[in-house]
Amino acid sequence: MPDFSQSAPGLEPPTVVDHVLLPVADLALGARQLQEKMGLQAIEGGRHATGGTANYIVPLGLQYLELIAVVDEKEAVDSRLGLRVMQSVKRGRTFVAWALRTADLDALRQKLLDAGWELPAIVEGSRTRPDGQVLSWRTQDIATGSELSAIPFVIEWKVPEGLHPGQAPATHPVGEARIVRVVVGAQDPDRVREQLEMLLGESDFHEVRWADSDGVDAIVIEHANGKTVLR
Repeated sequence: MPDFSQSAPGLEPPTVVDHVLLPVADLALGARQLQEKMGLQAIEGGRHATGGTANYIVPLGLQYLELIAVVDEKEAVDSRLGLRVMQSVKRGRTFVAWALRTADLDALRQKLLDAGWELPAIVEGSRTRPDGQVLSWRTQDIATGSELSAIPFVIEWKVPEGLHPGQAPATHPVGEARIVRVVVGAQDPDRVREQLEMLLGESDFHEVRWADSDGVDAIVIEHANGKTVLR
């Protein structure tokens, strides 16, 4: 399988695909349906410190799928992600967003600012796992507003070695699995391709197609039995 720890060509610091978010109304039900449909086990993640959301995690090495649900609507309406999750569930969307991972978010932010990108501030985040372990991170949004976007956000994990969510123990019926491609739809595909190349370099981890609305359209999962497409 591909080595997803490698950096994109010519891009410092290393930036790679980290996770994809799947909005659900009910976390336990969503986890059960995903295992039945794709043979992937989801484990309880925890409650986010802000935003009114909680999650289940599908560990995939140094990647993962995140089942995310709103658990407090009053908090969620004041959160960009919370609003996007609620809207995605209401519209029956399979995906709400995707994320890249970098080892140095400040350096990547400066690279984008120097290239003329207008960026919101970096945001601190955390959640508490069921075992009490607190996972912390920093994120840089690229797109703003509550609408879905084809452009991923970028995350820098602040966790001890071995505690990346994708490294949590899980037993997938399909065996070892990884995300090998993220397919996004965009109303302006050429512009999105340019932005993704700036973020990821010349990578085959993503594909951009024209669509009448922006957002993740599909992901390709590679596993012991071959490849499965989730749309």
